[in-house]
Amino acid sequence: MCAAPPDASSDAPGPNDSVLTVVDAGGEPWARILGLLERRWCELPVGSVLELHSANPQVRSSVRGWCRLTGSTLLTEEETGDLSAYRIKLPPPPAPGTPTPSTLQKPESP
Repeated sequence: MCAAPPDASSDAPGPNDSVLTVVDAGGEPWARILGLLERRWCELPVGSVLELHSANPQVRSSVRGWCRLTGSTLLTEEETGDLSAYRIKLPPPPAPGTPTPSTLQKPESP
């Protein structure tokens, strides 16, 4: 996984929710975007805001699901023509060696 990044701020929304980095994914499929997001997540300080640009309309539900799964906060979602922009506040990354559920696996029924 990734090493722990330097601490920047709490997860509470605040005045410093400016975008620290932009990931321009073009029309890439979610599987490729997921790798980009996870790499950036490991590189940025805790509480950073990342902006994702995507021209793939199928990404919307995946972004929402990824935010729920990782504890990220979807701050804004904007559409301009064929392009969508998502502002995401990142939580601390998982500790190295922490298993993460595959997006290909179905949750077990109780």
